[in-house]
Amino acid sequence: MVEELIENGEYLEALNFLRDMNDEKTRYLRLVCLTGLGEFAKAKQEGRHAKGLAKETYYDVVSMYIMALKELGEYEEAIDILIEELSMPYIPYQYENLFNTAYDEILLEKKDARYEVESKNQIFSIEEINQLLNKKDCNEDLLYMAIDQLQQLNVRMIIPTIKEYLADSTKHFFAKTLLMEILIDQQVDEDMDVEKFGQSYIFNPSYMPLVLEQLAYNGILKYLENALESENPSLFEQCQEYLEYLLYSFYPQEIDEMDFNVWAAAIHYYVATLLSIDVDLSELEILYYCDLEAIEEQILALKQVEC
Repeated sequence: MVEELIENGEYLEALNFLRDMNDEKTRYLRLVCLTGLGEFAKAKQEGRHAKGLAKETYYDVVSMYIMALKELGEYEEAIDILIEELSMPYIPYQYENLFNTAYDEILLEKKDARYEVESKNQIFSIEEINQLLNKKDCNEDLLYMAIDQLQQLNVRMIIPTIKEYLADSTKHFFAKTLLMEILIDQQVDEDMDVEKFGQSYIFNPSYMPLVLEQLAYNGILKYLENALESENPSLFEQCQEYLEYLLYSFYPQEIDEMDFNVWAAAIHYYVATLLSIDVDLSELEILYYCDLEAIEEQILALKQVEC
């Protein structure tokens, strides 16, 4: 009967039947009713008590308790609980998904709530950033906000997590490069394994240049300038932007100086094609002083990256 009342949204009437606070299921159902009624302060109070006693209903109680904290704007406590639960050796799959989703939502709400009154570098703590980097599937908006903020924090506090992230083939290639640039800026001197597009690299930030300070950037750009800047300034700008994106994508891959012209020709062709501009590959051979087969191979290599 009680569960039927709850299902019909008759929370107040259901509470009249839920008075045995020594019963575990009663404690949980009271939380459902209180949150349904918008009595979040009361749900928080009872939720803290129920969480400490829960056994069979533990994860359901934690879910309701977190919801109450979220609605009250008590984001720090909710995040601490989620981090603790998600770091456990075992958690039922359905609750892991639920808690991961709740974690992302609460971080976003916390960011929105604090953005107007605090500076950007106060939105996430180093522990929250560490947790985001450790997640299997992370909201991309949160990920890039966290990496952006990490520039203002001491990256050495989470070096083990960053090392795992860089070596993990499932992590996003662009985010890896942003992390590497932070390591360079903060002059970290440690060898790290980096995996990108099936290739492995040894990376030490202490002697690596930033992405756009590589010789390849100006070298490839010079070929594009000579070919396009006066003939088609708009296409040149698009090619320059794509070159920068590619260098961030493939970093820390080194590009041989002898291949700068081939990269430029492939970028010219690829961007022109995206813009529905007809380009004759044989003309690019002459324009960039390189072999047609080499251009075609490089075009295939560039297609590993999806804009």
